[in-house]
Amino acid sequence: MQLSPETQQAEPFYDIKRIGGLSQDGVFVYKLSEGSFDYLNAAFTGIFGVTRDNVMAQSRLLLDFVMSEDRHYLQQRFADLLATGSITNTEFRIRLSSGVVKHISCDAYLWDGAEYAVGFVKDVSRVKEHENYMINYGAKKDTLLDMITHNLQGPLSLSENIIQHAQKSYQGEQYEAIHMHLRMIQDITRECIEIINNLLREEHLESEHIFVKKGRFDILEKVGSTLEKLVETNKDKQFRLITKLENLYINVDGVKFFQALHNLISNSIKFTPEGGQIDIMVEELDSDFTITVKDNGIGIPDHLKAFLFQKNNGKGRLGLKGEKSVGMGLPVTKKLIELMNGELWFESVENRGSSFFIRLPKE
Repeated sequence: MQLSPETQQAEPFYDIKRIGGLSQDGVFVYKLSEGSFDYLNAAFTGIFGVTRDNVMAQSRLLLDFVMSEDRHYLQQRFADLLATGSITNTEFRIRLSSGVVKHISCDAYLWDGAEYAVGFVKDVSRVKEHENYMINYGAKKDTLLDMITHNLQGPLSLSENIIQHAQKSYQGEQYEAIHMHLRMIQDITRECIEIINNLLREEHLESEHIFVKKGRFDILEKVGSTLEKLVETNKDKQFRLITKLENLYINVDGVKFFQALHNLISNSIKFTPEGGQIDIMVEELDSDFTITVKDNGIGIPDHLKAFLFQKNNGKGRLGLKGEKSVGMGLPVTKKLIELMNGELWFESVENRGSSFFIRLPKE
């Protein structure tokens, strides 16, 4: 039934309630002065698994569902709403009475002279599952690339050297057939090495041109997961995750962040000898956080330091197992960090190791 303009004007929040009746996302109207809801649609109560009457009677009931690690964050976002008039993409988690955990995203706006807050709530659990899958998939993929680079490129390069030596050793017409087969092996070996280098080049080049998509996640959980995969393929080195924190929730592009972190750890692996130590340290500050990747490897010579973040500088070094450098890992890593409004820098002493530092804003 279509209401008359007079009835619409008399009906508080008519347009919002109409949207709420059609939307599959939660819609609410909250009266700030009284700390209570004036309106909730059916989708909102469905997301939280509560009845409308219970929430209308006691709005703080919803806070019991919010996971403890996210409550302080929500308080900060509520203060932002009062200060700026709007907040978007505020992500937090709730645990229902059934034990099910949901990921929630909320947009909210001050309304009617800041007397009310009008908000829209989405259950983004499936989206977060997909994002986590992409991050974990990316970590597995990067680990596989590392395995290919470290475990195959060195032997392939050695094989190429042996072939060249054999070609010089066998001279004369009677060895022409041997030369023909050696050339075939040499061509195939070079093709394999080039495939590896091209794969790494394309991987690095594409990443810095993909837009930044922020998401909220526990960095310690993801760093631990990334390290677990790298430890499996690099058992000749020691790894440690060092932090005083139990968890640290951040809001950055997860895929870009972990690609950058993986590149730094991979670099440490390449230039740290067997039995060497690689530490990943996480520290939280007031407005940002830092991650340090530190190793006791061969370090960076002074004459290379100025070129470290320059693309195609021709200054790449072989890894300790003969891995060739594509000369793009660190420049692209720096670009990825800068796309997330962060900083990347390093300290290094030759033959004493290197430390790479990432600083990123919390929000």
